[in-house]
Amino acid sequence: MSNLMEHRWYELRYNGIFWLTLTICFAFALCLIGIGGYGYITQNLEVPGVTRDWLGLFRNSAADCILPLLIISSTFTALILGQQYSNRTVDQEIAAGHSRAELFASQCVIGFAVPNLTVLPAILVACLCWAGRVPMPSAAEAFPYLARVLVLLLLLDFSLFSACMIFVVLFRDTTKTMAVSALFLTVACFTMPALEQSLAKTPGTAYPVTPSLPLLLDPAFLLRYSLYPGLTLSQCIWTAGVALGWTALFLSLAYCIFRRCELK
Repeated sequence: MSNLMEHRWYELRYNGIFWLTLTICFAFALCLIGIGGYGYITQNLEVPGVTRDWLGLFRNSAADCILPLLIISSTFTALILGQQYSNRTVDQEIAAGHSRAELFASQCVIGFAVPNLTVLPAILVACLCWAGRVPMPSAAEAFPYLARVLVLLLLLDFSLFSACMIFVVLFRDTTKTMAVSALFLTVACFTMPALEQSLAKTPGTAYPVTPSLPLLLDPAFLLRYSLYPGLTLSQCIWTAGVALGWTALFLSLAYCIFRRCELK
């Protein structure tokens, strides 16, 4: 397994699609946040109860940017994994004696790493461009909040992408995998406004006063919900549990398909 993972990381380092994804995500975040970021703490509030400082900038900009960035990154991640089937890399690794469980696990690690290496750092770096130009919070306030949020976002990012693993192993084709993944992610992320439409919003923000159960089971909504500064411990546990539950379901289905598909 260690040799297989070393090979996966080697492939990723020299994969032009990965660097293209990283460039697009950073360019998107820098253009949106780096140029007009001050509006996130003066006009375009997304998250209720934010402070008018750097943490408020991070909360609002992450709530606004993370879904489109995740759609872009996860689509290209599905393309990277689909290439391993189109290029017959997986067939060669099977012939070399690696088990299907090892192959699937190594692909899941890449699927976890790429969206999180391209989306979250892009948002953080874009927000850091405003350091010194907006008030900075104390370390005692910022570090616990950022640690909590980053852990939840890591889990939620992968919970959305894990559904794409089903398409990767089902089609085993670069074009079909990328197209269906892009369609799924777009629909999954943009059904959330429809679920929110009938709910009363906190004045001046994009958050419903009382989220419904379908929203609290929706990873796309929870990506923004996890940024709420007043999240309680039980709400954090619920958010992490939903993310892990969806991930376990999607990866189980994907592995069942992978075990039964024909590989040479």
